[in-house]
Amino acid sequence: MTVMASQPTPFETLEAATRPKVLSYLSRFVGPTEAEDLAQEVFLKVHQGLGGYRGEAKPATWVFQVATHAALDRLKSASYRASRAQLPETVLDSTGLHAAPDHGQEPLKEEMCRCIRDLVDTLPLDYRTIIYLSELKELRIGEVAEVLGISPGSAKMRLHRARRMLRAQMEQDCRILLDEQAELQCDRKERP
Repeated sequence: MTVMASQPTPFETLEAATRPKVLSYLSRFVGPTEAEDLAQEVFLKVHQGLGGYRGEAKPATWVFQVATHAALDRLKSASYRASRAQLPETVLDSTGLHAAPDHGQEPLKEEMCRCIRDLVDTLPLDYRTIIYLSELKELRIGEVAEVLGISPGSAKMRLHRARRMLRAQMEQDCRILLDEQAELQCDRKERP
């Protein structure tokens, strides 16, 4: 007797296709440990809402919309802010979100990316969110607008403002240099 393997459900297919990206996305907001828990909540909501999904957006875009709202709700919660305030600085550094670049051990590209991500982390939440979606997750502006529940024109304006604020932050905090291989390198300015 041959046992036939069952076909994955639409939810299982969607979860398998989006879980790694959602985890990465959520970790930029709440850190990798918290992202695991939050991803569970996101996929529970996706599973519960799949029957009502109207197909107006791509399924992955819809999942990111659910993830964005879950992350923003978590960041706004008093319990989350209180738990983050109680963590020692070394714990925050171990997430990689706020660690200082290690000039001798990591490739320069990774250092540059981390420097920029650290600066993105200092932006106001609306700007940080749109930078993550458009630049780090490489969603098109229409998809970003769908995820955030705003018009494409509003998304373009918010992205423009976020980029302008990030550029100002980079000019204030960094010296951007070209190395011998003509690769960009970030040298953080010392604060007085």
